[in-house]
Amino acid sequence: MRKPHARQEGFTLIEVMVALALMALLSVISWRALDSVERANAHLVANADDALALVRMMEQLETDIALHAGPAILSSHPVWNPAAKNGALLPSGIHWGDSQLAIVRSAQDGQWQSVVWKATDGSLQRWSGVAARTLPLPAASSRESMLASVHDFSARMWIPGQGWTAPDRASIADRSASGLEITIGREVNGKTERYRKVMVLP
Repeated sequence: MRKPHARQEGFTLIEVMVALALMALLSVISWRALDSVERANAHLVANADDALALVRMMEQLETDIALHAGPAILSSHPVWNPAAKNGALLPSGIHWGDSQLAIVRSAQDGQWQSVVWKATDGSLQRWSGVAARTLPLPAASSRESMLASVHDFSARMWIPGQGWTAPDRASIADRSASGLEITIGREVNGKTERYRKVMVLP
């Protein structure tokens, strides 16, 4: 008399194939999720770095303007002649011309420094000279790129009674400018964005 075969327990081939297919599907979904997270993180990091560069640039520009030299320092300097077209409107030590902002600013230990801001070579650059105690100051020859993808750098002055006026359209007036607006145009992700910084002038 034959003994019945013991029932074999385990997975059939079809069950194994279904399990493998499900695991492969889960792996693809997980990879896509991780890839999207990594892309989103890279995008956020790039935006954060760009925003930080913009903030640093604005702070440096405001600092340079706030530390501009007074008339007692530049009264004998021919380059900063107060009879210049907008020199009588802007405070001593600040001059706008040829689409660039030139500043004579205070440095450490009683020294002064020439600084020039201008958009060139696709970026906003800050040129600075060696600090010195005597005039004429060394020319601004050392440059630093402050912000990338900049194609426009312009300024307007706030003249009481006249409003916002472009420096090249300003005329000598009894009232000096009490505010300065700097506008920066740049390309970001294929779109033109504009940033404005308004500073009160003493």
